[in-house]
Amino acid sequence: MEVTIHVQNGVIVRRFSGEVCIEDMMESWKKLLASYTNLKDYKGILTSFLDAEIKHEDHNLNVLIEFLKNYLDQLKDLKIAIVMDTPMVTNTIIVGQQVKSLQIKPFSTVDAAMLWIQN
Repeated sequence: MEVTIHVQNGVIVRRFSGEVCIEDMMESWKKLLASYTNLKDYKGILTSFLDAEIKHEDHNLNVLIEFLKNYLDQLKDLKIAIVMDTPMVTNTIIVGQQVKSLQIKPFSTVDAAMLWIQN
């Protein structure tokens, strides 16, 4: 598993590649939140899983939801775009329903996700 984090046009972009598990996602969130302490300076966060294979078990979704709830103060004003081309896109929708104060939306392309964040 590899993840890169950089800023592009005022958007924090994370790109995962390889085999990714829930722990990898949470560690990446922790690294992002430690590295970008003032998230109000950014338009949003774009996370791409297009080059990744996500290892998932149903109970992991609840773990991720509880994890994100701990960071609502930092994340609530940001648009969070998740780019993936797998059937797991429904999990992004479920997270958005479970954590209503997050603006989280699934996309199939990076360009569409970037456009949504910037508008």
